[in-house]
Amino acid sequence: MNPLTLFACSSLVLAAPAYAQKAPEPVTLPAEAAEVDPMEILAGSAATWKVTAGQFEQAVGRFRPEWLDAGRTQARIGNVSRRETGERPTITAGKLPVYETVVNFTGGVVHRVQISLYNRGDAGDISPDAFKTRIEAAKAAISSQAGNPGQDRGKAAGAVLTKGWVWKTDATQYLLESSMKRLQGDDRPEFLRLVMVPTASQAKPALGSTTAAGKSVATATLSSLKANVKTAEGGDTYIDNVPMVDQGQKGYCVVATAERVMRYYGADVDQHEMAQMADSSSGGGTNPTKMTEALDRIDSKFKLRLKRILPWTERGYLDIIKDYNRAARSSKTRQISESEAYNVAGAYGEMDAETLKKARATAPAVEKFKKLVRTNIDAGVPLMWSVQLGLFKEGNLPQSGGGHMRLIIGYNDTANEILFSDSWGAGHELKRMNGDEAWTITSGLYGMEPKLK
Repeated sequence: MNPLTLFACSSLVLAAPAYAQKAPEPVTLPAEAAEVDPMEILAGSAATWKVTAGQFEQAVGRFRPEWLDAGRTQARIGNVSRRETGERPTITAGKLPVYETVVNFTGGVVHRVQISLYNRGDAGDISPDAFKTRIEAAKAAISSQAGNPGQDRGKAAGAVLTKGWVWKTDATQYLLESSMKRLQGDDRPEFLRLVMVPTASQAKPALGSTTAAGKSVATATLSSLKANVKTAEGGDTYIDNVPMVDQGQKGYCVVATAERVMRYYGADVDQHEMAQMADSSSGGGTNPTKMTEALDRIDSKFKLRLKRILPWTERGYLDIIKDYNRAARSSKTRQISESEAYNVAGAYGEMDAETLKKARATAPAVEKFKKLVRTNIDAGVPLMWSVQLGLFKEGNLPQSGGGHMRLIIGYNDTANEILFSDSWGAGHELKRMNGDEAWTITSGLYGMEPKLK
């Protein structure tokens, strides 16, 4: 049998993934806008840094911004070209398309804007020449907006290697960063992002002397994490302040989850950087072997340690198939054939959930799983939880089946529940699942923790 390959957030197959890659979007830049786009309020004028949360919502409401936290300190506008309106926001008088926007608020007003002018997850693959054309168009548009030609910052090594250009006005500092990945002798464009902060609040070193992400290492210590653990009436024990990230409609659940953990520990990265390091695809997600290899490569950079608590393996998966078929024979339920086992998502899709639960959720197995959860949550360590969706009914899920990665953030032993979060923005911060069912859908469990004691 050939090696099985597991793709998180997608179909799980033996050979080629069972999904069709969307054709890349055209890279032609939009013509001059006939009217001012509402995104112009975030383009770095002096007025940008006076925009309140309410004014922001009113101005860009048609793009349906989502608040990523209850305190309304961070909002995200996703790739609206894949939504019902089909509208593409633009900035700088309609010259530049916007794929994703993250806006941070301090004291109720905007204090940082990060805009994706291209990312492979939302826009698909484009040629290096087309990417360079897009970079030059962005530099020209920002120079016009800033009223000066800016400066070449050169290369910087943050989470990934980027090239950067900076501009400064009395009101705003702009940083444009591009990144390409070298693959078999060819360059693959990864992302082009624009970061803006108010000049008055920018501490030294200046924005242009660092990566857009800012801090490149975890600042939390292992001993400090217990302070984040809270208890509530009814038996909930949970980690209170894990940042939210919205992966959007991309197959980025693994990298979005990793970003949340790293931000929780104080390392500023984004899912596009993580996708580049893990070689994620927009539709197919992330091969967990590549993801763990990438995390191993960067753990010293971020001062984090990856823990393979219950890693997904081919042997473990085939053992599950054997256990399921044994239970299926006992209950006279349809068994999974050897050929069906090649397509992992298809195999799970054919399984009877209660039969699988009977096969997997034995008392020793569930107790071991729950103990691992308790030990890590009590220490303030969230767990990256690889699961199979579609076996048990869940509401409000953008993804109905296949492999997915979640974040376990708590537990309730009294109610026999696992508390978790999905990286889909507001409304997905805290969910719960029966402990036996949670173990039944588990395909892997990973932790990252600070090296600093």
